[in-house]
Amino acid sequence: MNDSIEQGLTPENTHKPSMHSVKLVLIGLLLVASAWVLVFWQGITTAVDIWIISDVFNHCLFVLPGALFLIYIKRSELNLHDVKPNYLVLLLCIGSLTLYAIGLAGDVQLFMHVATFTFLPLIIWAFIGNCVAYKILFPLVFILFCIPIGEELIPALQEVTADLSMVMLKWSGIPVYRSGLYIEIPQGQFLVAEACSGISFFIASVVIGSLYAYLNMQSAKRRILFMGISIIFPIIANAIRVFGIIMTGYLSDMEYAVGADHLIYGWVFFSFVIVCLLGLGELIREKHFTALKSQTDRPSSKGLSVKSCYQSSVSIIAVMLLFLVWFNSINTQLNVPGNEDNLSASLQAEQDLSSATYISAWKPEFTQPYQEFQFLRQINNVPVDVYVVWYPRGHGELISSLNRLYPEKSWTLESKSAYQLDDGQNMDLAIIVNPRSKRLLSYWYVIDGKVFTNNRMAKLYEIYKILMGSYVGSGLVAISQTTDNVSRQQDSSSFTELTKDNIKTLSQYFDFD
Repeated sequence: MNDSIEQGLTPENTHKPSMHSVKLVLIGLLLVASAWVLVFWQGITTAVDIWIISDVFNHCLFVLPGALFLIYIKRSELNLHDVKPNYLVLLLCIGSLTLYAIGLAGDVQLFMHVATFTFLPLIIWAFIGNCVAYKILFPLVFILFCIPIGEELIPALQEVTADLSMVMLKWSGIPVYRSGLYIEIPQGQFLVAEACSGISFFIASVVIGSLYAYLNMQSAKRRILFMGISIIFPIIANAIRVFGIIMTGYLSDMEYAVGADHLIYGWVFFSFVIVCLLGLGELIREKHFTALKSQTDRPSSKGLSVKSCYQSSVSIIAVMLLFLVWFNSINTQLNVPGNEDNLSASLQAEQDLSSATYISAWKPEFTQPYQEFQFLRQINNVPVDVYVVWYPRGHGELISSLNRLYPEKSWTLESKSAYQLDDGQNMDLAIIVNPRSKRLLSYWYVIDGKVFTNNRMAKLYEIYKILMGSYVGSGLVAISQTTDNVSRQQDSSSFTELTKDNIKTLSQYFDFD
C-alpha cells in the first residue's frame, strides 16, 4: 500500500501536467493565432510576397517553422512551469496595433511588417506568462527575423565594400581610380551595384549566426562574441569577394568574372563564407555541453485552468477585434479617391515646349504616378531640369522605396551634403554620376500644400492627415543641373541659392485653390 502511494508520488508524475491542461493551452493558442492571422492578414500576405520574390529574404520562409521547432524541443522543460497569463503585456500589444494602423493608413509596409511580427510573440507572452515565456525567449525573439528589413543598409554596405576594395586594390599595386561607386582599372570599369553590397551575405550570416549560437553555446559571452563575428565577418568577406572579381578581371583582361561566371562566383563564395562562419563557431563554442540539471526540486505544474484559459483568450482576441472595428470605421475614407484635379496647365505647356528640343539624360523612376511632368526651365539664366510628380489620395504612393530619383542602373551617388532653407529645414544636395556626366540634384515633397525636405517627416504628416480624414494628396518636385569637376564647387553654390529662391514658386504647382 505504502509502496504504491510512494510510486504514485514520484517527481516525474507530480511535475507532469494533465492532458486536459495541455489541450487547453493548445486550443487557446490556436484561437489567438487564428485571430492574429485575421487581423494582420495584409501584413502577413505582403511579407510573404517579399519573402518569395526577394532573394534577400528567402530565409524568412523558414523562420516561423524554425521558431516553432525550437519551442517544441523545449516542451519537457515547459511542462514544469505553470501557465499564468500576463495581461500587462496587452499594453505592448496595443502599441503594435497602433503601429499597424499607421502602416495601413500610410501604406508603409515596414510598419505593417514590424507590427505583425512583434505582435505574435507578444500575444504568446501574454497568454503563457512571464515564467514560460522566459524559457522560450530566443524562439520568440527569433520570430522577429520574419520582418523583411535590411535593404535600407544597402547604400552603406555599398560604400563600405567600395572603400575596403579600394584599400586592397592599392595594397596589390593595381592602378585604380574611384568615382562614386565606380571603380576603374586600366582594363575596364566596375560598379559596386546593389547586388555587390553583400546584403544577402549579411542578413543570412546574422540569422544563421544567432541560431548557431543559441543551439551550440551556453555562455552569454561566447554567444555575444559569435554574434559580433556574424555581423563583421560577412562585410569583410564581401569586400574580399569584390576585390577578387576585380583582380580576376585585371589578370584575365576582363575575360572572366564579368558575366554569368560573376554570379556563379558570388554564390560559391557565399557558401564558402557560411562554412567558414560555422567553422569559427566550432572553435569558439564549448567543447562539452553541461547536461540539463534535474528539475525534480521544482514545484509541480498546475497547468492552466479552464477559467484562466477562457479569460486570457477572450481578452487577447477582444483587443484585436476592437482594433479591427476601429480601423474599419476609418478605412472607408482611406479608399475614397482624393483631389483628381490636374496640375497647373502651365506644366503641360512647359513640358511641350522643352520636349521638342531637349531630351534629358536624367529621369526619375516613379511607380504609376497619377501625373508626372519633366521639362527644361531657365532659372536665373541657368538651364535646370525640373521633374514634378503628383499622387492624389487613392491613386498610389509617393513616398516608397520603389520610387527612385535616378535610375540606379545608369547613375550612382557620388556624394551627398545638406544646406539650410529659410524655414530652417535641411535640403539634400546630391551629386550623381555616370561614365559620361555629373549632375547636381535636390528635391522636396509637398503634402497637402506643406513643404517637407525629409521623407520621414513627410510620410508621418501624410499618415496624420489620412487618419484625421483631411488628406488630399502628395507631390514631389526634383530639380537637377549638369556640372563637372572643374566648376563643381561654384555650380553647387549657385544651385543651392537657386533652389532657395524658387522652392515656393515651384511648389505652387500643387495649389488647387
